[in-house]
Amino acid sequence: MKLIKPAVLVLFFLTADVQATPLIIRTGAVNKPFQVLAWATLTYYQNNQLYDWTNNRFNKFDPSLNVLSADILASLGLPFKIELGGVVPIMDKKQGELHSSGIGDVLVVARYGFLQFPLLPVKGALSIGASLPTGDKDAAPALGDGSTDFAAALAFNTTKLLFLVGHLRGAYWLNGKTNDSTKLGNMFEYMAGLDFPVIPKLTPQVALTGYWQDQKRVNGTPVANSELSRTNLTFLLMYQPLPLLTVRPKFSLPLKSISKGGGIADYYLGLDIWTTLP
Repeated sequence: MKLIKPAVLVLFFLTADVQATPLIIRTGAVNKPFQVLAWATLTYYQNNQLYDWTNNRFNKFDPSLNVLSADILASLGLPFKIELGGVVPIMDKKQGELHSSGIGDVLVVARYGFLQFPLLPVKGALSIGASLPTGDKDAAPALGDGSTDFAAALAFNTTKLLFLVGHLRGAYWLNGKTNDSTKLGNMFEYMAGLDFPVIPKLTPQVALTGYWQDQKRVNGTPVANSELSRTNLTFLLMYQPLPLLTVRPKFSLPLKSISKGGGIADYYLGLDIWTTLP
């Protein structure tokens, strides 16, 4: 099978789909003082479609970009409802005869639980984070974008109301430059979800996630058709086999009719595993 032309291949790398960042993976609760959270998120997807701006649709693309990733998160609770943590992404990417693997762009995060009172029906946390260019942007496929990015996020969740728990999260990213002339567009990402805790230790969940990313700029000039938008419908099943251990398989479907730009997959498979000590 012939590889696609290099110019198109590079474009595909730069416009590959971005799943929700780890900045909004957490709820509105924060760790207790000196409590440690360890979390791993495994994800697999196959980007096999590119957006056709002329016809406003996604078209099949060959060879597809296959991605297997693991985001390793650790955070430590501190006094005064403060939490410090970091995320190390480990990725394996393959497209045609090209293959790369290694560490992606590391994320460091500080969180403050401004709503953590037991009598309130809502918990809330403010996060600030920085994504550092630790991934190899010259790898093929690239493991990082070469930019330093900063973000702020809010996360809220309700207590159990009848048979529901609600979640609402959002983050805004101030994305940096990949080189002296190219700046990535800023991005807003969101998550709105519901838990249905009707069975002990087993909680179905459904969520709507997505993001909007502005056009990138080269020498200050916007690049046409470089903006991105995504909306995904995600189904999750949270299982707690042990008091301190939670497992959550998930399945996401991109809503292509209301998504634009870049590359996209038919579906995304994921598995979250986390534990808190003590």
